[in-house]
Amino acid sequence: MLQNSYDLKRKAREQLHGKWLQAGIVCFIAWVVTMTFTGGDAVHSVQNVWQNGELVRVNTTNSANDLGGLLSFVLSGPITLGVSCYFLKLIRNEGPLIENMFGGFKFFIKSFVLNFLVTIFTILWTLLLIIPGIIATLRYSMSYYIMMDNPELSAFESLNQSKLMMAGFKFKLFSLWCSYLGWFILGIVTLGIGFLWIIPYYETAKANFYQDLKYNLI
Repeated sequence: MLQNSYDLKRKAREQLHGKWLQAGIVCFIAWVVTMTFTGGDAVHSVQNVWQNGELVRVNTTNSANDLGGLLSFVLSGPITLGVSCYFLKLIRNEGPLIENMFGGFKFFIKSFVLNFLVTIFTILWTLLLIIPGIIATLRYSMSYYIMMDNPELSAFESLNQSKLMMAGFKFKLFSLWCSYLGWFILGIVTLGIGFLWIIPYYETAKANFYQDLKYNLI
């Protein structure tokens, strides 16, 4: 039997004891690395400049920002793989270190291809309807853990194994998502500051879900 959301979250809190700060730093660095170059948000598309004695708002969306967005996308694969590595080490009590989050760059090409495939397939399903897009996200959610545990697998193989692993268990993960809805709202209300605590909490519980699912399918 798979553990329910309450048990997964309880275990996550226990595993994060003494590691909250480190895990928060990992999540913050991942966010900075993948978002710093993005030019599509309000912060980067509009800047204030001093011109002719007054403060003028200038739209800075240009090819440089587009290039930055592309760079962020390229980095997302290895960073996501590295973050998965960190949280797997955390739940397995293998002495996780902040530098583990950069371990995904050892498999740069495969992790980039995996990120590309997950993004494309999720977008294609979302074009049909929102619900198929959510189902696709759940279906591919174990891909990075699988690649980290089985580095010999290709991106396609990791993706397919995730589909097989999640068959019949997508609602379980969706339930875990929903159990964090209140926390995510709190993160928004605190202007994002709360996410420094919430995201490590969620990522640890999600890694436990993968671990639990993996052993139950053996």
